[in-house]
Amino acid sequence: MFNIYGHRGLSSKAPENTIAAFEAAAKVTGLKWVELDVAITKDEQLVIIHDDFLDRTTDIVGEITQLEYEEIKHASAGNWFSSKFKDEKLPTFDEIITFANEYQMNLNIELKGVTGNNGSGLSLSMVQQVAEKLKDLDKSLNVLISSFNIYLVKLAEVHMPAYKRAVIFKAAAFQGDWRTLLDFCGSTIVNIEDAKLTKNRVRAIKDAGYELNVWTVNNKMRANQLDNWGVDGVFTDKADELAHLNS
Repeated sequence: MFNIYGHRGLSSKAPENTIAAFEAAAKVTGLKWVELDVAITKDEQLVIIHDDFLDRTTDIVGEITQLEYEEIKHASAGNWFSSKFKDEKLPTFDEIITFANEYQMNLNIELKGVTGNNGSGLSLSMVQQVAEKLKDLDKSLNVLISSFNIYLVKLAEVHMPAYKRAVIFKAAAFQGDWRTLLDFCGSTIVNIEDAKLTKNRVRAIKDAGYELNVWTVNNKMRANQLDNWGVDGVFTDKADELAHLNS
């Protein structure tokens, strides 16, 4: 099985982590998965955005965890990409559940590390809310919970143990203790950066019995090479160009 994950939706054609990007991904023939980033506001509302700060992908500035939802809900999350997306807002997690049910899309939910004050409290709230809201997801759909943050993956093990969990690694941070980190979280899946990834490293991870997904792969030849090496899936901004590799 080789899975293609629409990285933040179809983010080469629509602004990342918006309903427009997810709907565009859902219309790609053969695509079964989208990846998205969940963050939490100061007043504990779940929103879909990658960065800790609003500055890059909205028309307002500030740190997510230091702002209340009312302060950010009207921000444009698409105008930075193209004026035709100016009316796109930051999706809520509830909207993601509705989207997935409507389009029958599997979800890779990346839990974003919580910055600023009250980090542990907000982290717990995030995981508990995700677990509760996923009860409304169509039971036929698959979910993968992932994070760079070991604490969040461990909380996911405690509060939603039925879902598979992946630990995300940057290439430079993939050290000899990686198995210890995954075992601590009850995880059997590695999501690793493509940079400097070799066939030998792929083989070592797979031979140890772990699933392996690679981010972010936008080149068709590279995706095909990784498939041939035995990788289980890739995250891509160009799902429309790689979806034919799904098996």
